[in-house]
Formats: sequence, C-alpha cells, structure tokens
Amino acid sequence: MMFEYARRSFNAACLLAVRDPRAWKEFDLTADGFFRSFIAILFVVPLNILFDLFAIRLSQERAAADGLAAVSGSYGTPEVIFSTVTLVIEWMIFPIFALYLLRYLGLQQRYAQYIIAHNWGRIVTELLNLPAIVLFSVGLISDAAATDCLFITLGLTLYYRFYIAQTALEVGWSLAMALSILQLLLTILFAVAVRNGAGLWLPA
Repeated sequence: MMFEYARRSFNAACLLAVRDPRAWKEFDLTADGFFRSFIAILFVVPLNILFDLFAIRLSQERAAADGLAAVSGSYGTPEVIFSTVTLVIEWMIFPIFALYLLRYLGLQQRYAQYIIAHNWGRIVTELLNLPAIVLFSVGLISDAAATDCLFITLGLTLYYRFYIAQTALEVGWSLAMALSILQLLLTILFAVAVRNGAGLWLPA
C-alpha cells in the first residue's frame, strides 16, 4: 500500500520533470499527503550513502593525480549514521525556511503542495546524479568528466526546482528562480557548516 503510494507520488514528480501539468492530479495534496511526503527521504538515504562513497573515491583519485597522500577510505557504521542524520537535518531546513518566507509573501495557502512536490522531487534530483557516479565508478569516465556531468545535473536540478516553485505557487519566473537559488544556497551553507564543525565528519 505504502509502496504503491510512493510509486504514484514519484511518478508525479517525474511528470513535473518533463513539465507535464497532469502531475498535480497525481500528487496527494491533502494534509496527510503533506506529512507522508517526508517518507521520500527513505528512498534518498541509500543514494546518499552511494554519493558519500563516490566523494571518497573522487578525493582519492584527485589526491593520486596531484601526488598527495591518499585520502582515507574509511566508511563504516558511524559514518553512515552521521551522514544520514545530517541528511535528515538538511532535508528539514528548506521546508521550515519556506514556511516563514511564504507566509511573509502571502503565499502560505500554497505551502503544502509546494513542499509535497519538493519532497518527492528530491528523489528525482538525486537520481539525476546517478549516471555520472556509476560511469565513474566502473571506470568509463574520468573524475574530471564526472565532475562536469555533475555540474550539468546541477543546472537541471535548478531548473526542475524552478518549475516546481513556479507551478506550485503560481508565481512569476523571478520569484520561482529566487526560491530555487535560495534552496541551493541553504544546502551549501549547511554543508559548509557541517564540514567546519569541530570533530564532525563528512566526505570531501
């Protein structure tokens, strides 16, 4: 039952990725649907672990290319737990930020559907990074090519978030783009804060 619910919601998020307005009829836009949308993180956690492993190997490749000491490849249960906890915290930052921002802008009535699409859309944006990581992991592309691919997917992610904001909130392109950029900045600032925290671990 829950798997079918998640499949339908993910399909709706995929429809948004191709600018299909039918997506909004597939999402559960009720109050229950709002809270259920946060289970999307369960599908992102395995991808997050895979990205951590990619980040470690990428750092090792770059260190070897620069003639530096190899970066430690240790990644056990403590690292998985820490990375997962930081993912959960990072996931909650934007919905909280958006709640106050949309209330200030007088758009609070569209907050729920915006966050519903945002949460399920996180699966889509994480999957966009997967091809570059897989191709690099099996040795089909270099670390530089993988990085270039990830920059391309970052652009696609920004556009996807822009389209979600524009259609969910029914606002102009400038505000929708500002929201997508703010979300990216919040993610970057959080990552920097975690990396700079004394005694904390996160892959380079």
